[in-house]
Amino acid sequence: MPKPMVVFSGNGLHVYWILKTDLTPEEWMPLAHALKAAVVAKNFEVDAGLMTNNALVLRPLGTHNHKNGKEVKLLIDSPSVDISDIMSALGYYMNAAPEIKHKVEQSSLLKNLAATTEFPPANPITVAKKCQQIDWAINNPEEVPEPIWYDLLGVAAYCSTPEETAKEWSSGYSGYDPTETVLKMQRWKETTTGPATCDKFDADRPNGCKGCKFKGKIGSPARLGVQYDEIPLKDVTLDSNANQVPMPKPFKRTASGVKISIDETDLDVCPFDVYPVSYGKDEDLGYEVVRFHWNRKHHGWQELKMRQALLTTEKRNDFSAAIADQGIVLANNKQTEYFQLMLRSYMNELRQMRAMTNLYSTMGWKENYSQFVLGNRLYRNENGVVSCESVTLSSSSQRLGEELYSTKGSLDAWRDFTKLLDKADMPHHKFALGVGFAAPLLSFTGLKGLTISLYGPTGGGKTLIQLWQQSIYGAPDKLHFASKFTLNSLFNRLGLYNNLPMTIDEMTTMNDKEVGDFIYWVTQGKDKARLSRSAEERESKEWSTTVTISTNRSLMSKLYSAGLETDAQIARLFELNIPQHKLFTHSTEAGKQIYNFIHNNYGVAGDMFIRNLMELGEHAIRAMIAEAQASFSSRYGVTFAGHERFWEHLIILVDLGLRLANDWGIVDFDHTDGIYAALNQVDSMKVDAASNKFDALDMVSEYLNEFSDTAVTIMHIKGNKPTPDFNRIPRNDLRIRFDLYKNKPSDIFDKGTVLLDRTHLRKWLSKHGVDYRGFVEDLRREKALATPKSEKASLGKDTPIKLGQTYVVGVNLAHPRLQGVLDEADRALEDATLGSMSVVK
Repeated sequence: MPKPMVVFSGNGLHVYWILKTDLTPEEWMPLAHALKAAVVAKNFEVDAGLMTNNALVLRPLGTHNHKNGKEVKLLIDSPSVDISDIMSALGYYMNAAPEIKHKVEQSSLLKNLAATTEFPPANPITVAKKCQQIDWAINNPEEVPEPIWYDLLGVAAYCSTPEETAKEWSSGYSGYDPTETVLKMQRWKETTTGPATCDKFDADRPNGCKGCKFKGKIGSPARLGVQYDEIPLKDVTLDSNANQVPMPKPFKRTASGVKISIDETDLDVCPFDVYPVSYGKDEDLGYEVVRFHWNRKHHGWQELKMRQALLTTEKRNDFSAAIADQGIVLANNKQTEYFQLMLRSYMNELRQMRAMTNLYSTMGWKENYSQFVLGNRLYRNENGVVSCESVTLSSSSQRLGEELYSTKGSLDAWRDFTKLLDKADMPHHKFALGVGFAAPLLSFTGLKGLTISLYGPTGGGKTLIQLWQQSIYGAPDKLHFASKFTLNSLFNRLGLYNNLPMTIDEMTTMNDKEVGDFIYWVTQGKDKARLSRSAEERESKEWSTTVTISTNRSLMSKLYSAGLETDAQIARLFELNIPQHKLFTHSTEAGKQIYNFIHNNYGVAGDMFIRNLMELGEHAIRAMIAEAQASFSSRYGVTFAGHERFWEHLIILVDLGLRLANDWGIVDFDHTDGIYAALNQVDSMKVDAASNKFDALDMVSEYLNEFSDTAVTIMHIKGNKPTPDFNRIPRNDLRIRFDLYKNKPSDIFDKGTVLLDRTHLRKWLSKHGVDYRGFVEDLRREKALATPKSEKASLGKDTPIKLGQTYVVGVNLAHPRLQGVLDEADRALEDATLGSMSVVK
């Protein structure tokens, strides 16, 4: 450094560098901090706090120090220096110095508007014992510089006995004046908004805070003497079990938020209350998450949810970002560290008391039938005791779960209203309502899905009973699926319902192919495989439940007439013909009353039904189903064939579900006539299936009709060259070849075969749900199979179309069921001949 000017102040030395140019405070402050950093680093004994105070002025020469009367003298003079010399000498310390934040003076208006913080009184004995700076000042009164003494008074002002504390901490000094001490302390209280800070002590005596175990954890030494009263958790409405989990030590719940007690000192953690709710795996996200509730000012209790890994990570920026995204911003890094530790400790306490609660994205049975999710409620059976707790679903299902499976009204009213089904003689509606109680039981049978079609003319109350069925578990108008939808949206919703019933309005609007696909996929229990945007296969939606649809026309008839029916589809569809009922045909009043009632009383029946199922437990439920299956035949006098197992399981489960609901006081009607109505429907379906059997020869006819524009006809007359029908030469693909035979031109075609492109045929059969091998076996049994031994043929032989050989399936046209093809060939030939003669004429 350049040579300085040195002045004796009457009580020490003042060292000055006189600059050649003026500096603004903003320009001067970095140099002052750099000089302070330099002298502290060199262990100079200086009043470091004064070195960065730009309000101090030089003590004039020739004056006297008022403290001791000694004269102020110039000891060493020095010429003025360039600012560049100072900057060059202090360059290292200027680069290492912290960013300087300048204080901006406030107007009196701004000061009045400024928010102030309430500081509880501190215990002066504890403060003096724990703060190194204050302890040193009390024990070394003659060495205490004025800035440090003023800092002491700034802490004393916020102690429980401010005046006594200020006097006691100052009395050791030889020049002690009690009146001046109290006035100085009062001055601090009047001109500041809080106690002296740790940063102020550190600036005025830099090495004094070195090694302090509270450094960076508190803002002021006054906090060392503050202890808060612990209070219980209160005003909690979101989780009735919250009080079971104690606040982990050394944390404590206080009226001003959560604190951590370190060496009998309460330090801030967060200015709000918080408690744990649950932990578990999120089905959608694929990893474990933790859930808390925190009491947000002006908003009340809100959820705090994050990945569990964030409670253990040392990368606190990730944790800070996670809580900030949900509205929590803490004062400093230390508070964030404490907050993370508290949440982790709280969660450890919860694990000791409560089992894992996963965040599910679907309703129904969970964890090997020990849990059941219904909306935002989780029913749990632990050691035979059933509990119900409020849970949060995964992010993709939370809103839907709360809206769909809510509750309203009373169970008594809902039960009493079911008496109407007896009074109005509505057996079909009893069965349809019972399907709702059968849905949660289906999973125990191994079946994945059943489709129940309610069909019949308008005025039967089909849609109304679907809504009534949905009112068992939640809001019927939201749970009932509208008629206009895509299959993707339908399967997404089916995956959400999982083990709870689904109802769909007016399936007649679907095309024939979609109807067949839907019936098949319902029983598969999972959606088709799909790819995500990153070309990875998504996890398929799964379910095991009932789907009740309403139509004006029999779906079986729809499939029969479309030629798309297969045994597999028919076996998976149960149709219930709902006849018109006088309750709805005479007027609309009864329908309106039922509609209004179930829209004001819903969800309560399902709550009781699931609670009782959970109390039974998995083994008892399986035993009940086994007993119901064993006794059903004797009770109702019926037996089922092997291929009728879907129908059998449905009717037995409906019977069991309604019996349980009656025993548990959920419904109040005799359901047996509803079971008999369903059994009568089984007989009708058997008759329909027999009379509308669609076999392999029907499939051949359907194939020939659909692809007639890809066929060629070759006519063979004994002794003549084979002749193609030039009027029917395909322009594009060639899939079918007719070979027709007769002895003389005047004869009719009495023999023939048709060759079908095997590859194309197999794809077509698969598309329609038909097994190719079974198809071929049916043709063989009918003695209609006429495939060449080589199984190959050239479909374009004897025609202008030149193709290589391809694999084919041959069918004998002489079969009585296909004789019409030969007759058509004769008429076609006759028409072609007449046409040629007309042209010649």
